[in-house]
Amino acid sequence: MSTAAGHPRASAARQGWQLAELRGGQLHFTAADGLQRALKDGFFYVQQPAGTDLSAGDRFARSFYLPGDADDSGDADACGDGTRDPYRGFRRWTAGQLGRHQGYFCRDADQTEQFFLEKAWWDRVYPAALARQAERMRDFALAVQRAVLTRLDLPRALWDEATGHSLTPHGTHTLTFNHFRPEVAARGLNIHKDSGWVTVLRSTERGLEVDRDGDWRPIDPIPGTFIVNFGCAMEILTRHTATPVAAVAHRVVRQPPGGAARPDRFSYALFVDSTLDDSVCPGLFAYEPGSGLRLEAGFGTFLDDILDHTYREDTTGLY
Repeated sequence: MSTAAGHPRASAARQGWQLAELRGGQLHFTAADGLQRALKDGFFYVQQPAGTDLSAGDRFARSFYLPGDADDSGDADACGDGTRDPYRGFRRWTAGQLGRHQGYFCRDADQTEQFFLEKAWWDRVYPAALARQAERMRDFALAVQRAVLTRLDLPRALWDEATGHSLTPHGTHTLTFNHFRPEVAARGLNIHKDSGWVTVLRSTERGLEVDRDGDWRPIDPIPGTFIVNFGCAMEILTRHTATPVAAVAHRVVRQPPGGAARPDRFSYALFVDSTLDDSVCPGLFAYEPGSGLRLEAGFGTFLDDILDHTYREDTTGLY
């Protein structure tokens, strides 16, 4: 990885955060103690795989909330040539059609409007190019998670059970989009921790901040990288081990109006969570070396609480 000014290594170093590259199934950090520092920070930057194409995701993030054709919303399609834009008109997809926490949401207490979709729906709802990108991001996120697990104080034989089968097709894998509406007089996105194991985030504009020892510090985007967040499930699992992992508390600050010259802020992320099927795994575990796994909470209820507290005006998405 280059050390030239403006390149990922130099940019991460200026901010004081950690940068890694996934090679051969292992994470290689630019700093000798990079992994240990990343586990304490609760996140790190990771180089995007060679040849990564994010054009479908970027296009969807800028378009999903816009009116579609007349069959979708009653509004005329804005392509201007009589064709339907497959990246618009997604406000019609709701939790009633897709299931809890799925589909389009317009938040009252935040500037965000969002679109959540689990992997079972990708091929049926997303444009084909986006469904393929979602699969690539999911595979990359799982590879990063496996690479982290190899460096933790957790026996490999326990991985599937301990992580709620998140590394298997039983896991809950969700691609989520955020559009920030600067005209809305509200916070950008509330303080919260992600619920699950790892989150692979695509962010291109400033505004994301993390809580570091009681102070809010920015995580500015670095071209050619994703941001990897650790979530609550990872924190709970490892808190009693020799390699505890922090779940990072983060927020997005209020986005000011920028006019026509400044596009609205967007971001999107691949979330890796435990299975929601209690018959496969009963919930979230803590691991204690010498005694094994101890059930801490049902994941479905835990997820409901985190999301409810994140999007209410008077609470935070912490546990």
